[in-house]
Amino acid sequence: MTSGESMGLKEFVEGGASFSEVVVYLSSHSTSGTMTPLIFLRTLQEELGIPFVEARSLLEYFDPQMRPIADISVIDERGRELLQRRRR
Repeated sequence: MTSGESMGLKEFVEGGASFSEVVVYLSSHSTSGTMTPLIFLRTLQEELGIPFVEARSLLEYFDPQMRPIADISVIDERGRELLQRRRR
């Protein structure tokens, strides 16, 4: 991600985006064209300050291509706490 895209991500999250919306946003803005779990975790850490350790448990709700394999409402509920810390 370029610095312009990272500012967009921060604004997106601070604007109240759900966790599933953040995943879609990151997938659509991936410079490699593919969102992988490692890229996802790295981006959360670098751009939003969310440590790997805190975010990795959410990966159980996605397949290796970061497509949801659980109900979106469950994903959003689990991810809300992580994103709320970023909004403060």
